[in-house]
Amino acid sequence: MARLPTSSAEITPAWLTERLRSTGTIDASTSVSSIEGDTVGPGIGFMGEVGRIKVGYSGGSGPTTMICKIPTQDANVRGLLAAARVFEREARFYADIAPSLDVVPQAYGIASDFENDDHVLVLEDLSHLRVGDQAAGVSEKDGHAAMRAAARLHARYWQNDALAAIDWMPMANSDGMKIGREVYAASLPGFLQVFEHAVDADMVPVMEQFGDNVHQLLDRIAAMPNTVAHFDYRLDNLFFDDGADTVWMIDFQTSSKGGGAYDIGYFMSQSVPIDVRRQHEDALLRTYHDELVSLGVTGYSFEQFFQDYRVGVLYGWIIPVYAVGTLDSSSERAMKLWTEVITRAQAAMRDHNVHELMI
Repeated sequence: MARLPTSSAEITPAWLTERLRSTGTIDASTSVSSIEGDTVGPGIGFMGEVGRIKVGYSGGSGPTTMICKIPTQDANVRGLLAAARVFEREARFYADIAPSLDVVPQAYGIASDFENDDHVLVLEDLSHLRVGDQAAGVSEKDGHAAMRAAARLHARYWQNDALAAIDWMPMANSDGMKIGREVYAASLPGFLQVFEHAVDADMVPVMEQFGDNVHQLLDRIAAMPNTVAHFDYRLDNLFFDDGADTVWMIDFQTSSKGGGAYDIGYFMSQSVPIDVRRQHEDALLRTYHDELVSLGVTGYSFEQFFQDYRVGVLYGWIIPVYAVGTLDSSSERAMKLWTEVITRAQAAMRDHNVHELMI
């Protein structure tokens, strides 16, 4: 197999023409004649490169802009993430799952070298939509739209044959996911130092106990009614179509089989401002649950969902602690974002007495 591009700068018109033709994005008489690109998005240099390219054609027409996602070439980072198969997971998601969903961008082209874990995703550009801002937090109106979008993802694969057919997607409590306990333990001292200004003293014992609970919390998530869970359902990964009152979602590297309630607990505790959550939490949760029921989910009471939601609120705490390992503390936005997230998460954990869920 020919070597895949390792950056958007290496994507040639001939290579892109082949990819776009393979998915029917352009026809056989149309060729890519020019490519102009630039990098966009946070996380460049850690998980990989996200690039927007402008495309010109000869003999026909096609999408004029698209997004390219390419895994990092950093061997250390690849080694750290290898067990979780995050790059393969997202490529397979766009190949096998995305075509059946109306809440994710279209894949114009997918190329994978599974032996070397190299992948290139060429995706629909959503820049015409309004991207969420996790630092600012979600409004009540956008929160309801985000709940409905999550429910549409979860209902589509809720304990059915379509979910069983996705044999490559790991369970939430797979060995690859459980590497989190070690990463959390290694990250916590640095996290407590960098965010000393944001950490509440009464929450430190909870944070210290959390690491030993990673495995049992993942087991709880895996024991919930199974569906495809996004596992990084946060505001920066959502795009809002104000005209249609709909939400699109991106970034599926950690998508897993497990309880969809994790996505909701994570989103509500870290993307919703404290005052908005406290005032509208019940209504937002009921919007999610009502949408599930309207889409055919049965045998999952609101009371059961709420207890599963509490588990999601607690397990989501792993994310801000992880983040310190790749955080640019000189970035004003990054520090503001994570300070807000930490403050919100602590309030949600306290409000829901999630310390009771630890052993």
